[in-house]
Amino acid sequence: MGATPSSDDTPLWRVVELDQFHTPEQTEASQWRRSLRSASTWLAGKKDTEQQVKTESELRALPEVKLEHLVPPIDWTLAAKALAHAHNDVDEDVPVTFFISPPYGGHASVVSHWAKAHQAAVLPTPTLNELGEGSTEWVERYASQRTWAVPALERHFLRHTQGIQGVREFLERALSGRLGRGVIGCNSWTYAYLQQVIGIDGAPIFTLQSMEGEQLARYFAAIAHHNGERPRVYSTRTGNQVLDGSAPKSDKKDKNPYQELQRLAAHCRGHVGIAWHYWRERLREPKADSDEGLWMVDAHAEAELSPNTGDIATLVLHALLIHGGLDDHSLGEVLPFSHHEALNARLALQRKGVVASYDGRWQVAPLSHASVRQLLASRNYLIDPL
Repeated sequence: MGATPSSDDTPLWRVVELDQFHTPEQTEASQWRRSLRSASTWLAGKKDTEQQVKTESELRALPEVKLEHLVPPIDWTLAAKALAHAHNDVDEDVPVTFFISPPYGGHASVVSHWAKAHQAAVLPTPTLNELGEGSTEWVERYASQRTWAVPALERHFLRHTQGIQGVREFLERALSGRLGRGVIGCNSWTYAYLQQVIGIDGAPIFTLQSMEGEQLARYFAAIAHHNGERPRVYSTRTGNQVLDGSAPKSDKKDKNPYQELQRLAAHCRGHVGIAWHYWRERLREPKADSDEGLWMVDAHAEAELSPNTGDIATLVLHALLIHGGLDDHSLGEVLPFSHHEALNARLALQRKGVVASYDGRWQVAPLSHASVRQLLASRNYLIDPL
């Protein structure tokens, strides 16, 4: 057998079929630690007090302008090129290809970039009124296209009897080839739900391969530019360097130079979109002016869910994930209890920082996604495959 390429040689943006996706090393250990920490916090009624080399009181948040240079928005064009390469290998007789990602994983941007590069028509999203009434007229608007793209399938249904009719009709036509050839971007939670209630058999399903700690180090170093230099970043947990101010190399004397970012990769299941939010929100600088560099606050200091989270709150979280976010009115429409109860549960989760508003919709906050997913899995809810 040939030698396995080192992680230094692994491309950052790799699109693979869903059954080839794997989580980073240490992911199971990370989930076990999160469960233990959550239970300990709940029983003790206070935060975990793990000893830190650098305390929050010694640090301050970075100015927004500096953050924009150090952690600019993710450019998904390279992922779109990787998707195009994968799509080119799909048999031309296959009418539909899916590209899925978890929340904040970029599927809508990736498919939109793909559509622009390949002059494919981006199909319009049905209105909430159309979805709520069970109308299938919006599907007819798709019939005249030969090559098309749907960036975010989660915007094409509501989880109730009427709200599922349109997307059922659309998928039946698309998968049969009656709508030409297209690429569909889809939230991984939406994919899991629609696969169960409708079926998406026979279509290739692609996703971004997970990133290990070394790959995150390369990515964060590559995008960070401040005063013409890459930053030196240290861990408040260990005091060790996370980034050394130059492009990471695998021949460092440190036996595990990427330990902290491997912890982050495992915590985020290798999803760069979620890791990006951690990185951006956890960077700090010393309060006193110094040249010691930046600090990364422990990635696990987040809005954790307690084991006694109620059934209504759990259902709200599941609905938000399956739909890729909802406004308050639509949230009340897809839950088996009153709008008032749904609103109260959402407000409580918002106060805890577990949900937040993004693009006009309430969504599970990026730094809470891991703990919410683990809670849902522990209660045997349908979870996503990523």
